[in-house]
Amino acid sequence: MSRNRQRLHSDRVLDMIVFLSILAAGVVLTLLGVSAGSIAGIAAALATLYGAWTTTRERQSRPPSGRGPDDRAH
Repeated sequence: MSRNRQRLHSDRVLDMIVFLSILAAGVVLTLLGVSAGSIAGIAAALATLYGAWTTTRERQSRPPSGRGPDDRAH
């Protein structure tokens, strides 16, 4: 498997783990009697945090665009 395919596979597995974790947390909170509005707020906050984390992770894994170190302006 190529490096890109491995990364794509690991990203999908991680996405599935996060999705199932948030789903399980919602079920547990519902069973504990937490209001639906509170659960929605918690889920939205967790989704936002995960989105920020994955965006940062994607930026770090991409090669920098533009000029290379030898092409820097002096």
